[in-house]
Order: sequence, then C-alpha cells, then structure tokens
Amino acid sequence: MSQHERADVNAWWQLAQSDLRIARVVAALEPAEWHMVCFLAQQAGEKALKALLELHRLAVPRSHDLVLLLDLARDVALTDAVVDEAILLSAYGVLPRYPSPNFAATAEDAADALVAAERVVAWAATGLGIEFA
Repeated sequence: MSQHERADVNAWWQLAQSDLRIARVVAALEPAEWHMVCFLAQQAGEKALKALLELHRLAVPRSHDLVLLLDLARDVALTDAVVDEAILLSAYGVLPRYPSPNFAATAEDAADALVAAERVVAWAATGLGIEFA
C-alpha cells in the first residue's frame, strides 16, 4: 500500500473517530439534540467502513447505506458482521438532516444509535488491525 493510500485510510478513520466523539458530546448537551446524535453516529459507522474498504483497495461508493458498505467489506473482514447495527444506522444517514413530520429522534433513538455506531466502528477497527477502546 502506498503512502497516499495509507493516508486515505487514516483520513477516513480519523473522521470516524471524530464523528463518534462529537456524537457523545452532543448527547451530553442540555437540551440534547437527539437527531444530531443519530446523524453523527451514522456518520461514524459510515466512515469507519469506508476506511476498511480503502485499506483493502475496494471501491468506496458515494453512499450513506451502511448495509451496502458492510456487504462490500464482509469479504475482507474476518469477524462477525454487524448487520443489525448497519440497518439501524443507515436510516440516520439522511433523515435527521431535513425537517420531517415523520422523524423526531428521542433519547432512546440516540442511545441505540451510539451503541450501534460503537459496534460498527469496533468491527471495522478489527478489520483495520486497530485497537478500538
């Protein structure tokens, strides 16, 4: 892997870590912005999976669909997949960014999204050979 390709992997991984860290901070705000926690959790999972795709020189699609990204990464990651978490997070890739009468995130939604993001990021970290705490 070239230095440039490694830089792309690291860039995706750093963005994933940043999004997860910020999601945790936003969850602690009073009043919390639950929709943003959900969105940032989805972003963390998305970017972690894209880091894994980059590492294995697989095409990184312009998609917020974590199930699609997970499917692409499954052949290179040797751990159990986190399909349920990917399904949950995928809904938060776009929906929280726009006004909608059909979506009002709750504290429970945000907590579930954070747990799902942590599992997806940890799963990707295993595939990247990175220790995730």
